[in-house]
Order: sequence, then C-alpha cells, then structure tokens
Amino acid sequence: MSVQSILARITGWPIITKRYRAHWRIMMNVHQDILRLIDDSGDGETYRCSIAEWTHSERPVIDHLRGISSSFRIEGPWHQAGGTLFPMGSLIRSPGVTAHLDPIETVAVELRMRAAIENEILRWIDERNAQAFPPVPVEIDRKTADPKSVAHIEQWLADCRADDPKATDKFDA
Repeated sequence: MSVQSILARITGWPIITKRYRAHWRIMMNVHQDILRLIDDSGDGETYRCSIAEWTHSERPVIDHLRGISSSFRIEGPWHQAGGTLFPMGSLIRSPGVTAHLDPIETVAVELRMRAAIENEILRWIDERNAQAFPPVPVEIDRKTADPKSVAHIEQWLADCRADDPKATDKFDA
C-alpha cells in the first residue's frame, strides 16, 4: 500500500496529485502562486480565501471591492476598445439587491469607488499628519512584525475588556 493510500485512510482525505501542462512562460509566473495556495498554514488559508470569489463567477474576476455588507465584483476579461481597457461587466451585491452592470456602468462605478477610497486614504494621512514623517520601507520582516501585531491585538483586547468587562472587543462595547 502506498504512502498516499495510508495517509488517505488515516485522515479521510485523499492526497490528490494532478499534473498540469502549460507554456513555460505561464508556469514561471504562476508556480510560486500555486505553492502559496497549497501551503497548509494561515498564509495559505488567507491566499485561498482571497480568491474564493473566483469560484462564484462565470467570468474571471478582475477585482472585488467589499464594504461592510455590500460588494462590487469587476469581471473580465479585459476588452480593449478605442485605446481603453473595459471589463466585461460587474456584479453589485447588497442586502436585498443583486445587480449586473454593463461595461460602461462598471467603469463609472469603479471610478467613483476608487475616488472614495483615495479620499479616505488622504483623510487618514491628514488626520495623522503622516506626511511629516519619513517614508518607511514597503517590505517587512514577518518574523518580528507578525508577533508584534499579535501582541498589539491582544493588548487592545485587554484594554477593551478593562474598559467594559462584558465586551469581548470594541465592536461589542
């Protein structure tokens, strides 16, 4: 009996081996992404969740913007016309509403949403006077940054509980 068969019997899950054939140029671009997707860790789970919307769309998903209870899914593939790239359409979902938008409506709504995002980012920068501080590197050292983030979250929760012992976090307070 093979190791895969033994593992399948022990875990109840089959080990799936599938070979794919693709042009080397494509494989060079996606190989690292595939390894990230199949990683059995919190990172792998996060990568898989980030593309979960792909399985719910007939068309390839170009982008997915989410609000608290609403979402805007931009669908491709891109179509070039008049020197401009247009998506094939989009889907808006909100409580009680599902709407398919045509390519022109999609571009118009996307521009409005991107402007709103830009305005909020600029507001945040202004509120904190962030331009007064030197820029920091984009890259982070996860071995030190992740534990600091977890400690920060735990301290925040402890502070919330100290303020209101019945609250589990600030959102319940």
